[in-house]
Amino acid sequence: MGKFIGVAFRNISRNGKRSFTLGVNYAIVTFLLVLLFSFTRGATGTVTSSLARSSAGHITVSGQFATGGRIFIGLRGADRIAAAARESFGPEATVLTRYTLQSTVYYNGLSKRIGFLGIDAAADTGLRGQMAFGQGGWDEWAEDPAGLALPAELADYFGLSLGDEVVVSTRTRFGAFNTGILKVRGIWKTDNFFLRGQAVVPFDFLRSLDLAAPDAATSVFVYFPEARDLAARRDLLASRLESAGFEVSRPKTDQEAIAAVSSASSKYEADPENRDRVMLKLATLDEVLGIVKSVLTAVNAVGALVASILLFVIAVSIFINLRMSVNERLREIGTMRALGFQAGGVTALFVGESVALALAFSAAGAALGSLAAGAVRWLLSFPPGGQLGLFLEGGRLALRPDLRDIALIVIAIALFAALFSWFPARRGGRIRPVDALTRTF
Repeated sequence: MGKFIGVAFRNISRNGKRSFTLGVNYAIVTFLLVLLFSFTRGATGTVTSSLARSSAGHITVSGQFATGGRIFIGLRGADRIAAAARESFGPEATVLTRYTLQSTVYYNGLSKRIGFLGIDAAADTGLRGQMAFGQGGWDEWAEDPAGLALPAELADYFGLSLGDEVVVSTRTRFGAFNTGILKVRGIWKTDNFFLRGQAVVPFDFLRSLDLAAPDAATSVFVYFPEARDLAARRDLLASRLESAGFEVSRPKTDQEAIAAVSSASSKYEADPENRDRVMLKLATLDEVLGIVKSVLTAVNAVGALVASILLFVIAVSIFINLRMSVNERLREIGTMRALGFQAGGVTALFVGESVALALAFSAAGAALGSLAAGAVRWLLSFPPGGQLGLFLEGGRLALRPDLRDIALIVIAIALFAALFSWFPARRGGRIRPVDALTRTF
């Protein structure tokens, strides 16, 4: 076998220019696929991490409640929901309650409708590490029951500084209007795409501004040490909540899952059933990411189309290359057949040469692709704003080459080379010795 492989590699170098040209094609395809897979894996990881740190839990409980003949978006009995989650999963789960609201801010003749995120600063500390405060700080904000921590771009829009007071006005969930005053206790920046544009205030202030009941919230987040078996865990929580008297459902589509973790609306609608109840929607992080994965799948499809075109060119090149090689080596084939080589052995020799060439150059292309991904990730930085921010980590494009992806790409290209080299190689192997030694075709 060792001699067989040696002959295969030696024959590759027999026509170096032709082999090198074909090998470069293998390397280019591998290079592009490694970059594409690195982007997809990095983007998925970045979006997942950003969502889980800001706008969604591993399991997100949201929903509606009906009272007085109307249906309102939000949760009643949030404390009971959180307790059910803790009872279901024990100390391994972290359970957080959030309140979100769209309100209009007024300051110095300017107004802007923005999203507010109400959190319990004592328990919900995960946001703290994501905020780089330019003025004020987390502790100063947490100590003020009417404190406001807002992104730097919003502060710049209004011309706000630390200690300034703003008026917020909102139409509450029940249709009435209410106003409040907040004092700026922190101005920050973040690299979390989903946290940008949201002003952070104390949970109790936002709930009071919305004139909501003491047990109200807009969502309950459940986190686990690892994002695994989420569907089964969701089913366990759903069963406990149903036992507690809640009506529970799961998102039917990716759009429903996204809506389940988005900001709650202040609008209400008539209740056709006219009975008080709480209707919960339990969405897993996997479902929330469904649309993102669909977008990334589309990106992969475009990349796969480009790779397919290149592979088609390579397939033609393989066929022509081996046909020429067979014609040039007829006497060698005849000699091998005369010495006892079977047709399958000759075919395997040519296929082995093609596979060896594909492995060598695709491995080189994979190495270059990994180096390029690392160079882009560490040498290029991008401004935090814009849609590209969705795929950035610390201002850098998240490209994550993975050994499993690289191995899959290299093996796939080697199999491709074997498949398309087999047809001309098989014809060469089936030539009779006397024909191979006496003529060319």
